[in-house]
Amino acid sequence: MERRAPVDLVLVEFTGNRFDGRILTELERLDAEGTIDVLDALLVSRDGDGSIEWLEASTVDNRLAALVGEPAGILSAEDAEAVAEELQPDTAIGMLVFQHTWAATLAAAVGGVGGRVLDWERVPAAAITELARN
Repeated sequence: MERRAPVDLVLVEFTGNRFDGRILTELERLDAEGTIDVLDALLVSRDGDGSIEWLEASTVDNRLAALVGEPAGILSAEDAEAVAEELQPDTAIGMLVFQHTWAATLAAAVGGVGGRVLDWERVPAAAITELARN
């Protein structure tokens, strides 16, 4: 039986060129610990002159390419174009698709006692923050 885990798409916006490796270091740590498995990644950027470029993980950075391995093909040119439409000049958006590997082991444990995960929903962080204030 194949273990399944939730998959998320995360979009992160950067103004200017502020990449210094800290994000990749954290992604590598999460991957090494078995917390996540990076399935796909794209970087979409708009230069100050308005020109748009999008890059797959393998061409952005060797470390990111190693994390993604063979891209799953989840992200496409259409995804990059949709994000690029809203992108301000001198800004980039990183698109990251990852699987919650840790959740697969939890689902396996549930299945091991005859149960099954019926649903998995994300509660936005802002909603939790708002509830904590009340």
